[in-house]
Amino acid sequence: MNWTSTVVDRQAWEQAAARLHSGEWSLLSLWGEPGRVHMALLPELQLMSLECDAARFPSVGRVHPPAIRLERAARDLAGLEPEGSPDTRPWLRHEAPYRFLPAEGESLHQIPVGPVHAGIIEPGHFRFTANGETVVRLEERLGYVHKGIDSLMAGASLERAASLAGRVSGDSTVAYALAFSIAVEAALGAQVPPRAKWLRALAGELERLANHFGDIGAVCNDAAFSILHARCGLLREQVLRASHACFGHRLMMDCVAPGGVARDIADGDIDAIRALVASGAWRTVVESGDYVLLERIR
Repeated sequence: MNWTSTVVDRQAWEQAAARLHSGEWSLLSLWGEPGRVHMALLPELQLMSLECDAARFPSVGRVHPPAIRLERAARDLAGLEPEGSPDTRPWLRHEAPYRFLPAEGESLHQIPVGPVHAGIIEPGHFRFTANGETVVRLEERLGYVHKGIDSLMAGASLERAASLAGRVSGDSTVAYALAFSIAVEAALGAQVPPRAKWLRALAGELERLANHFGDIGAVCNDAAFSILHARCGLLREQVLRASHACFGHRLMMDCVAPGGVARDIADGDIDAIRALVASGAWRTVVESGDYVLLERIR
């Protein structure tokens, strides 16, 4: 990938923001360090850097809302102020006062959820404003588990960095490890063996199924369908056991690594996949009235 890295002035920075606003370019990321802010752009594969006089820079989020959270994080982590930002609230400094956006209307009530949740999902605080079953506003506050992964990765060995990537989010370790591995392989021009690509695909699909079963069950539980929640929990457990049989870990941590995979699967391990498919993936799981849940998953 032929990235170009350029130090730009404020005018070029604002022109890039205008191209993001028009949809001509896409924002890959935005982050800061003391005295300088950076922005990665697609499809031109550009890395723009701007020296921040007096720790200030023109807000991209002012014209391109996806940049707002990234600018809020840059303010909290690097002390850089995005000029003209429509949202000046803190993002990562959770001890600071926080104002949720208001909603007005008749018979509105608020439902706070989190930030502490059951399970292994990342914590987040969600504020629902509802009128009966109609949600008129949902605002979330994330960033509670900012672990400084980028700082930990700086100067780390490839093995250490891959391990860190796989621990960004516990229930998506394959996805994060795969994204990191693909980036490393692209940078080094490394080729991945075909079998390793198939094993990565298998691990990713097992992770996806486990998360979908867990999320669907949680939605059912939120609507008081406890039987469906229990059934989805059983299916998720079967997927996790198949993952352990194939890759030696229920969540498959450290299975995907730059260059391929850390573990092959034996012929006997494939029986766990066959058993998983036979156990419920090819039939109706639960049927109730006019609703059929997870019928003939393919």
